[in-house]
Amino acid sequence: MTHRAALRRRLGFTMIEVLLVVGVAAIMFAMVVPRMAAISTSSSMRAARQELIAVFAAARAAALQKGKVSTLTLDGSSARVSVQSGLNGTVVSVFGPIKLDTEFGVTLTALSDSPVTLHFDARGMLTPTPASNLQYRLSSAASSDTLCISPAGIIMPKGCQL
Repeated sequence: MTHRAALRRRLGFTMIEVLLVVGVAAIMFAMVVPRMAAISTSSSMRAARQELIAVFAAARAAALQKGKVSTLTLDGSSARVSVQSGLNGTVVSVFGPIKLDTEFGVTLTALSDSPVTLHFDARGMLTPTPASNLQYRLSSAASSDTLCISPAGIIMPKGCQL
């Protein structure tokens, strides 16, 4: 048998070689999937937190821009902002509703008797001024995060400390 004939007969893989490659790929896949799920959950939590921060910022900005009281309503796991507009006091929706549960798989809970309806005056300050920080918990199946708002209506960094 010539060298050329031997090469022609050897083209391809044996069943053992194919099973070995499939087995290694399966083991790698089993190691990667749980990490990808954790990354996805963490990403959803960060996105929900940023969305909630945007809602609070929109409420302050609407009050400052219109020079009228804006209202932030946290209803279950949704949030929306409205402001009084015009001379007759018509209420206009400015932002939302943002549905944190359906968009991010996150639930929103008010902590420590924090109100679910907040009012920002024309200066962008919470009214009535709360005695302490307001705290809202975002939670999913795997993790949770807390968003704190100062009595002045300012979003506080992680840990609820300035």
